[in-house]
Amino acid sequence: MEIYAKREDCNSGLAFGGNKLRKLEYIIPDAIASKADTLVSMGGVQSNHTRMIAAVAAKIGMKCLLVQESWVPHEDAVYDRVGNILLSRIMGAEVRLVEEGFDIGIRRSWKQAFDDVKSRGGRPYAIPAGASIHKYGGLGYVGFAEEVRAQEKQLGLAFDYIVVCTVTGSTHAGMVVGFAKDQRQRKVLGIDASATPAQTKAQVLNIAQHTASRSQTDAPDIDGPASRSPEHSGEPNA
Repeated sequence: MEIYAKREDCNSGLAFGGNKLRKLEYIIPDAIASKADTLVSMGGVQSNHTRMIAAVAAKIGMKCLLVQESWVPHEDAVYDRVGNILLSRIMGAEVRLVEEGFDIGIRRSWKQAFDDVKSRGGRPYAIPAGASIHKYGGLGYVGFAEEVRAQEKQLGLAFDYIVVCTVTGSTHAGMVVGFAKDQRQRKVLGIDASATPAQTKAQVLNIAQHTASRSQTDAPDIDGPASRSPEHSGEPNA
């Protein structure tokens, strides 16, 4: 057995990259076209997603308001002052720490942040956790599948399975749509790191259906098991 790892954690020179950058390639042009001046998003305290939002906002000259919720229990006294959240602050983002637990859906704290920007005269653009529940959230990983097919051709092989961590769902959903082109949608195995497999599966399916419509492809057949839950969840900081 051979296992290959595609290093999405270092796929760009912008703020160390990460899977969220593929999604933002499609979302940010819409933000610019909307004439927004502030990107508003959210995640866990050590979210790689919010770090990328901060980086993109700094790059294109927008303001950035980030809601960082307490999604993961921690005892480290400096957990909210190092790592991704520190980088977001260095890149100029306004960071709002909120004592709320984890959920992959739309959050009240995020809506409040959006309204706060409007109330002070700003023009906010909303990007949900993980850039997932967004009309363009899954498109980046449709392109990912095309990239993998090109790499398979170069390597002279075809992968039997594609395994991905699944939390907010659009990375998994985009892959499902992308790999449906060669009937491999059921070969994409999502490992649910949120410990909410039923909710995660429903969200992946919903995003996949909308992404298929956006990318003008047939909705993939994914009514069967779309994700699997490990014995213990990971740290959902998406």
